[in-house]
Amino acid sequence: MKNSFLFTALLTIGLFCSCERETVQEIEDVQSESLEITNNIDDVEGKGHWGRCYYIIQRGLKFNGRCYSQFNGICSVYRICIPDIIFDPCFIIPCWIDIFDPWDIYEKLDPRDFGSFRDKVDIKIDPRENVFPFALNERIAGLQFYQEDGFFRDGTFYLEENLVLDAETSKELGLQGNVVKAGKYPVIVNKENGTFNAILAVEKGFER
Repeated sequence: MKNSFLFTALLTIGLFCSCERETVQEIEDVQSESLEITNNIDDVEGKGHWGRCYYIIQRGLKFNGRCYSQFNGICSVYRICIPDIIFDPCFIIPCWIDIFDPWDIYEKLDPRDFGSFRDKVDIKIDPRENVFPFALNERIAGLQFYQEDGFFRDGTFYLEENLVLDAETSKELGLQGNVVKAGKYPVIVNKENGTFNAILAVEKGFER
């Protein structure tokens, strides 16, 4: 009986230590990645047309491949890069629509109305991080992604911190501002061309 109890106790301790080592390693991996980030904007040189990058941080405790948001820490860091040249989006997506709530747009617009920038422009695109910005009107911005993994949860784009877009790019697109408040935003998926269009509300005014 004593031997059985001792064996069970040793097995439990072994499993606990193994899980603890795994958790510490996962945290160290994410922290080492996030140490390079000084803010959420990064100018990239030597990357062709992809000149401005942003970091999307998912906060929480990563354990066994899952993120537990109720704990402090960083689960993952995703980078998105937009081109340093602006294309007229009106030939590709709906423009200047009279709807100013992202969730109303999600309900009312046909996903097939969202064409693919990737199919229209002659730029090498890495779907893991390259996105195209667009504006549906002065209050609504959008980001067109070409990969779902990592960026969205349950078909929703989550921002846990404010996203400050490039001021000049936002002005060229006709937006009233360049700050997207933290929150959750709908994603319109066009399955025919493989695009994921995050619909974002921008605040009035420009920050640098």
